[in-house]
Amino acid sequence: MMEKMEDIDGIDDIDGIDDIDGMEEIELKPDDDSRLIVLIIYDIVDNKRRTSMVKCLSRYAIRVQKSCFEGYLTRKQCEEMERLASVLIDVSCDSLRVYRLRDHAFVHSWGRGEVKQEDVVIY
Repeated sequence: MMEKMEDIDGIDDIDGIDDIDGMEEIELKPDDDSRLIVLIIYDIVDNKRRTSMVKCLSRYAIRVQKSCFEGYLTRKQCEEMERLASVLIDVSCDSLRVYRLRDHAFVHSWGRGEVKQEDVVIY
């Protein structure tokens, strides 16, 4: 059974979320109005398909976690990436999600590596 937030050690209330230790925040805004901020996440069971997905997505975006990529893409690049990546999964057991974020996005990050706007820029 899932614990309520107040029952978890160290979590008294969620109102102080802006004060979380170790959190880094960056606002992402495309310099070019024709670009989208794109977040791609996947869950692929088979190692060969997963390796193919990494190779495909690496052409368009920066890997920020094992199953997550970020990039600034034109609509055409995004559609091309989606077309190529979507045929690499087995829809019966894998998943692929592409989030197109317009205008700007806020990233909250904890853990390894610094978040920098340059990390997600794609030319």
